[in-house]
Amino acid sequence: MKTTQHLLNYRTLILATILLFAGCQPRDTDACHRGIYHWKTTYNPSEWEKRWMKEHRVGKLYVKLFEVDAGSKHGHDAWRMVPVATTRFQQPLPKAMEVVPVVYITVDAIRALKSGDVVDWTVRERYAGLLMKRIKEMMAEHYEGRVREVQLDCDWTPSTEDAYFDLVRSIKSMLHDDSITLSGTLRLHQLRQVEVQTGYRDTIPFDRSLLMCYNTGNLQDPQTENSILDYKDAKPYLKQYQSASLPRTDVAYPVYGWGVEFDRMGKFDRLITSDKMPHHSTETIRIEWGDMREIRRTQQALPTLDNLHTTILYHLDSLNLSHYSHEDIEAIYSR
Repeated sequence: MKTTQHLLNYRTLILATILLFAGCQPRDTDACHRGIYHWKTTYNPSEWEKRWMKEHRVGKLYVKLFEVDAGSKHGHDAWRMVPVATTRFQQPLPKAMEVVPVVYITVDAIRALKSGDVVDWTVRERYAGLLMKRIKEMMAEHYEGRVREVQLDCDWTPSTEDAYFDLVRSIKSMLHDDSITLSGTLRLHQLRQVEVQTGYRDTIPFDRSLLMCYNTGNLQDPQTENSILDYKDAKPYLKQYQSASLPRTDVAYPVYGWGVEFDRMGKFDRLITSDKMPHHSTETIRIEWGDMREIRRTQQALPTLDNLHTTILYHLDSLNLSHYSHEDIEAIYSR
């Protein structure tokens, strides 16, 4: 009996250790696969938002730290890439959660790295190092936990793909020196690039890819029904996704809304945030939300994902999240 008990204790210890190093709470491994983005320029979540994360057992918080844009093009020592829109922290990041720092890189910043059609190796390494230094300093100041993953977000195009991926490979190498995983976003329209390449698993430089299932339609077209997510817009891309060979994939879904305003001639005018938009569409304002029916149809069209994938919601904002019932959120996370 003692031998059996010792064996059980040993197995329990091993299991707890594995879960700990995976960044999860042993009592709730499902939380490891539930994430949400924080995309505001000030980190100061309300008590309601904190309770919401607890109620839905969210284990991973993806926090945008800053954006990277093109710098000055004047002078020999001009900065080609510069940090902008840096998040201000009015609260420390939650040490009980796994926090994934996210950096958004503009296409203009990637173009600025290029000299003609190539990216100079020393320039690439320099900016990769600066980017990593800034991430480490910000996380050391605001987060007591261990960083296990860093995510890059960029709406790269066919003309900027090579330059972006060159930069990413440098960043990935630096992260691996610290045993940190690199993930990267993949928009639905970028799946076209995936499909035309062979051996894409070897080509894409991320350890994990994050499929963004939102912003699928033409926002500025007055005939668009819902630019946030419409299954008929996403369906052709999802077929491409099924045939693509990608690194382990996480998936993000929209839990937000906005108003799209047009002038009397039907020309796009502006976006209206959810706190200022009317309750219903008008002659000139189209109200859009991440619709549950479209989210569920999209989920069902995706192939079966492995048990290690993370479902991520965009984004942590009480005005938007209160639009969805507890059952709605659980239905998305339970995929």
